[in-house]
Amino acid sequence: MSNNEINKDFEIMIVGGGPAGISTWLHLNKFDPDLASKAFLIEKKSYPRDKLCGGGLGGWCKHILKLLNVNLDIPFLNISDVEFIYGNDSYILHQKNSFQMVQRTEFDYLFANNAVDRGLIIHQNESFLNVSKKDNELIVKTNLSNYKIKTLVGADGSLSMVRKKMNLNNRNNLAPTLEIFVPVSTKFDKEYNEKKILIDLNPIKEGMQGYIWHVPLIKNEKPIMGHGLVDLRFYKNRPKVDLKKILKQDLQRRNIDIKKERIKSHPIRWPSSDDKFSKENIILVGDAIGAEPAFGGGLHFAFSYGEIAAKSIISAYNDNDFSYPDFKDRINSHYAGKFMAKCWSIASKLYNNEIDPIKAAREVFTIKS
Repeated sequence: MSNNEINKDFEIMIVGGGPAGISTWLHLNKFDPDLASKAFLIEKKSYPRDKLCGGGLGGWCKHILKLLNVNLDIPFLNISDVEFIYGNDSYILHQKNSFQMVQRTEFDYLFANNAVDRGLIIHQNESFLNVSKKDNELIVKTNLSNYKIKTLVGADGSLSMVRKKMNLNNRNNLAPTLEIFVPVSTKFDKEYNEKKILIDLNPIKEGMQGYIWHVPLIKNEKPIMGHGLVDLRFYKNRPKVDLKKILKQDLQRRNIDIKKERIKSHPIRWPSSDDKFSKENIILVGDAIGAEPAFGGGLHFAFSYGEIAAKSIISAYNDNDFSYPDFKDRINSHYAGKFMAKCWSIASKLYNNEIDPIKAAREVFTIKS
């Protein structure tokens, strides 16, 4: 098909093949297989592709994967303990197997293959470029083709091109992250043998609105550690701090020469309370909406946004109304939306010195059954 022809084979396009996009289709297929057959997904890269992420499937991820009948058939570490440190204080939060530490490259590939095995059509190496309205439908332009569809799902991450083309006038809340992955040091990386995540909140004292993490992982069947930090920048008018300097000082205590390691960086987006997540024929999911602003957790929200999006799409077809007027209300009334509001409140206090950092961390990381 030439770039000038319009493909009318599908009615629903999902942009982005990460957890939110795949979750949207898997939930749609679970609730309405016939409607799911009218959807397809474009992914700008080809699987397996790299993804900067701590790799923790926490929160309610395990619950949703079970409901979707997705088995974690890749190497992973079960983590039961998360230790928070701030000054001379520390606290270990114990919740049995509360995190499954994975390589996102492997997990995203597994998740996508689960959807493909159930019928999802994925166009790899295809990028969203633009969208325009025509009557009650959309014309979507990609690097490979043009499509006429009824619903567009933007699951294309923190720097979402779909969100940009929606012209929503949302605030640009981007939190920089830095991360490196290195072989485990038996002398310095006690977290691996103890199967524990370490959350260091001390950078808050230096003006950073975030924390340092040390997480154990498996890569290529070998033990590794992920070391990184995030500055949520909840209060944007505050002075910025030197993130590389903070990370370098921390890694030096573990005898890691930051000059010899490749530091990866990618921003995390978090939503403001007045952000919009939809307009006529278009909805956003996953990091295109944003992670929670207290600690930057996003995977559990991505899975839930997929469920909400699927139900919204089904309602749109049932009502023959693709304006998605209640999409944000659906998010806010869902347990994910309520937890997002809680995290937003905690972030506002945590990064304004109104709550003990360890108490704040316990509130966010504790999984309520």
